[in-house]
Amino acid sequence: MLSHEKSTDLLDATMAALEGDPSSAAPQESRGLLDQWINALREGENTKEVADTLEQLKGQLTTDQPNPDELYQTLKNLVDKTKFLSTEVGPEGDLFTRLEGLVTALQQFSDKLANSDANQ
Repeated sequence: MLSHEKSTDLLDATMAALEGDPSSAAPQESRGLLDQWINALREGENTKEVADTLEQLKGQLTTDQPNPDELYQTLKNLVDKTKFLSTEVGPEGDLFTRLEGLVTALQQFSDKLANSDANQ
């Protein structure tokens, strides 16, 4: 599993990526972050489902024409799994707070994605 410092750095990079415009997200950067998360989350017994969802998201992002509805559903699924994971770590320490922030950022990103597709 990742060290606390490495986890914090990866969470910060992910939060920064999610704050941007979904239509301008750099695919290489996104895949790099996804790969780091997938590798780290595969190691934990209680995080394999999140890793599976990230694999699904990565597959969708690597197609030439990602289906916006499928992306939205996968992101919503990721939000649910991350929310559950945050309850598993407990409220002590900063990891719970960071995961809750990640949940919010994922929700906002998926909403932006849905709204940008509705406006096209």
